[in-house]
Amino acid sequence: MTREATQRRREAVETVHDVVGAMRAIAAGRISSAQRALESARRYHEVVLRSLAWVLPESATNLNRADHRPNALVVMTSEQPLCGSFNPNVLALAERRWNELQQERPTRLFVIGQRGIRQLVARGIVPDEGQPAATSLDGLHDLVKRLAKLLGTRYAKGELGILRVIFSRYQSISEQVPTEIQVLPPDLSTLHVAGTAQPPRFQRYLAPADLLAGLVDEYAFISLYLIAAESFASEQASRLVAMDSSTRNTEQMLETLKDLERRERQAEITREVLEMIGARFTEGSS
Repeated sequence: MTREATQRRREAVETVHDVVGAMRAIAAGRISSAQRALESARRYHEVVLRSLAWVLPESATNLNRADHRPNALVVMTSEQPLCGSFNPNVLALAERRWNELQQERPTRLFVIGQRGIRQLVARGIVPDEGQPAATSLDGLHDLVKRLAKLLGTRYAKGELGILRVIFSRYQSISEQVPTEIQVLPPDLSTLHVAGTAQPPRFQRYLAPADLLAGLVDEYAFISLYLIAAESFASEQASRLVAMDSSTRNTEQMLETLKDLERRERQAEITREVLEMIGARFTEGSS
């Protein structure tokens, strides 16, 4: 390899290093924003949970559907690449649970994220429906709003039974755990625990059935938003770790190329000196 070729390669690696560093910084910023959104969403989720527990009659056991209705499984994956093991870990759990759930009862599969859809199709699993994943927190709200409306409407019409979601739960920068939770119907045991606190005095302006239906819709929305925000934070953390590793690799490559470039430059200087000495000997002998 000539010194010019080594120099071009070094410049290309420097460009990659700059891009990787920028992506790392963006991922770090998005994690901070996602953490703030999660804190707010958790507080609102607790309010909705308590409200639902306070208005839920003891006889409302029909929320637990154990009939012929097909279940639904939602899988949260990434829309963008370069996020390390984020998708493979989620899809491994999704594939295993999909096969198990299909044996129990017909299950409809909803996948969020075009990359996840393609990877599932490659594994021989074709989703019933799919949507692009959010690439920002602003897009996250719109995505969850569409998803909650789609699934909530079908649940209310009796077209769906149990709604489960598989996603990557954010634990820390270095730890994201593939997780499955049930969103609908609401977990009655959790609701009863949430309702043990003394309920406030409030006026009801809706019929109990309408109020309950509205709270179930709100519960589905905020639960899905929490899941989507967890998945978004986990994706960014996985990307941050991947970009951090890529940054170290490109730095090592740059050091190697710079060292090679210095050696090639020294070899070039040595060749020029030898050529000068050879030319002088030639002139002297003539």
